[in-house]
Amino acid sequence: MIKNYALGLMILFFGFVSAQETISFEASEGYQLATLNTQNGWEVTVDSDGNFLQNQVVTDEEASDGSFSFKNAFEPSYDWQWLPIFGAAKTFDTPKSYEDFVFSYDVMVTETLGADFELTLYGIDADEDFVPVAGFAMENQGQVYVISDITYGSDYIDGASWIPNTWYSIKIEVSAAEIKYYMDDVLIYTGDNFTSENIEGFNMLHNNYGGDAYYDNFVYANGTLSNKDFSELADLSIYPNPVKNELNIQGLESFELERLSIYNMMGQQLLESTTAETLNVDQLSGGAYILEITTKENKSFTEKFIKR
Repeated sequence: MIKNYALGLMILFFGFVSAQETISFEASEGYQLATLNTQNGWEVTVDSDGNFLQNQVVTDEEASDGSFSFKNAFEPSYDWQWLPIFGAAKTFDTPKSYEDFVFSYDVMVTETLGADFELTLYGIDADEDFVPVAGFAMENQGQVYVISDITYGSDYIDGASWIPNTWYSIKIEVSAAEIKYYMDDVLIYTGDNFTSENIEGFNMLHNNYGGDAYYDNFVYANGTLSNKDFSELADLSIYPNPVKNELNIQGLESFELERLSIYNMMGQQLLESTTAETLNVDQLSGGAYILEITTKENKSFTEKFIKR
């Protein structure tokens, strides 16, 4: 039986008490295959003459979820840049608290030895200057780095890398004390919250050395984390993700399971099980979903997954 959990989304995603927001660049969200500039409040980089770049577009060439994505593309009419400045920015309707914010997205870069592709969460300081709150980048040689200070300094992450034409899931958790970065659900870096500014929006930029990046499936929420429950259930994990037929849950043997539930991004419950450590998701359409695991101790674990 399918139930509508529109209000339930207020507590579903990562144990938050406020509703998540999503951007997948789909027609159902009001996007069309064209420049991203002015679509749903997005702004594209402008040149010195005030003209916005032409190749920052909503595209159907690639997508990790649905049919469309954003293409942070090479701009052949311009030279390379010292810093990533070509791309698009989205300002939130209301600022997000730096004390408890989770932001996730999918990204794919087409080639190495081209541009550096950065995604930055930004704030505005007391002098009304834009400052970084957090940032994650796919470096041109296949390495990964994060923005580590207010001057856009960077830390390269040992053991983290990417290969061309492969989708990666990135998650950034911002708290008052620290910022954590996850790549494909693996914690790869923890650093200080060096800015302590509320998050006004985010941008996706490159330095025009070559290649393109595709971004899709942004999910973000502000609220209060259930730290006790999350830490106690931290050994739970799901794989593979993305998944085609069977979704496996690892670590359930340590808990008394109450139920497993799968929801779509509208908050509708699509599947429920009380016993399985492997869920058959073959009947689900391609797209993003949330798995919620509830134990008999009334603890819950939620994780987003992609159905191919």
